[in-house]
Amino acid sequence: MVPAILAAVVVGALVVAPLAWRVWEDRRAERALAVRAVIHSAVVRALGGESFVAVNVRPGLWGPGRIELSAPSDWQYLLEPAWGAVLRHAPADWELVVRPVSATTGLVTDQPALPRAA
Repeated sequence: MVPAILAAVVVGALVVAPLAWRVWEDRRAERALAVRAVIHSAVVRALGGESFVAVNVRPGLWGPGRIELSAPSDWQYLLEPAWGAVLRHAPADWELVVRPVSATTGLVTDQPALPRAA
């Protein structure tokens, strides 16, 4: 009798544990998407429309998440008004990281554009 109950508990744990993990993971992702929507809306309102400021939100594993703002190197002046708006709307326990993209990342080429063909 005891081995049958123990086997049922083990099999039940093998089924319930992954389902519980998935539910927990989905709730974390849902919270991060909700925070991203609020932050993106604040950035758009602060800058008067869409811009080159990227908003990335990562949920934290056990604690608070992280909000990352980034912009290309020529558009770094947009980060200051966006940062102020984000700070007012961000959850109090979440991290805010402002990260400009430098020209040395390889995203901006130093080579001149090819001439147009006739």
